[in-house]
Amino acid sequence: MTKPQNFKETFDFFIQHAQEKTSFSVQALSDKTGWGFSETEENIISQLSDLIEAKGDQYLVKPEMLRVRLSDFKELFHQKKRLFTDYLLEVSPSILIYEFFMPLSREDRLREALDNLFYRDTIEQRIQEIGFSQIRTGLALSVDYSDEKIQELVFDFMESTIGGYSIFLVNGRYRADQLASRAEVVNRPFAYGPYIVDETTAIVRFILPVETEAAKFKHGNILEPAPASVAAQKRAELVRWLFLNFFAEALIRVVQNEDEIWLLESGMRSTFYRWIKRED
Repeated sequence: MTKPQNFKETFDFFIQHAQEKTSFSVQALSDKTGWGFSETEENIISQLSDLIEAKGDQYLVKPEMLRVRLSDFKELFHQKKRLFTDYLLEVSPSILIYEFFMPLSREDRLREALDNLFYRDTIEQRIQEIGFSQIRTGLALSVDYSDEKIQELVFDFMESTIGGYSIFLVNGRYRADQLASRAEVVNRPFAYGPYIVDETTAIVRFILPVETEAAKFKHGNILEPAPASVAAQKRAELVRWLFLNFFAEALIRVVQNEDEIWLLESGMRSTFYRWIKRED
């Protein structure tokens, strides 16, 4: 598509018609851009469909034009064919959300443990650590389910379900000992350590789709909760076991000498997990 003779005037032309909601003719656009009449018709159909819609033998500028910047408009005539991208909406009516509450004292080890679970070789190592027999039992697989099939099942889970994670930090305080009065806290020996402790916590969040549907919903019903099917419940159990054994158990190994580690599950069900340090 050839460039209009004046970008700014052409841009202002579209903005004005979008604001005033007035129509224009092919000839009016041709005069503004310097394109020939037939070229203007072709450009409207093939290149400007994001911005212009027909109204009889006239054209209207779509309201979306008011969100377009001049620099974006210029790009339309250089390398971009479209200003707006078409997306296919996928709806996951059944999801599992996991949030780890972990101390930030070993952030480097935490990120290392998380990132290691995005490589095929480290996943294979984790499979060896758990053992095929334990995986077979945990997932209620038949005894003739081969080790190779189990490995591919785990790889498929990692590939299709877990694509990444988010980390955000929160500052908080917690009571580090049994409930006591202010007088008792003031008079207790120094060796007991602080009674109220400030701590920065890293929250690691995973969002795992259990079922995904692409454009299979009725218009207007996107926000309505969908009942979980029996198949979704079974799939959720598989996802839950794999996540807890491959991710959760791998993560808590990098945390040393913490009294508790928390994991909150939400989505299809609400569950609170606590790993409490065992006193020898």
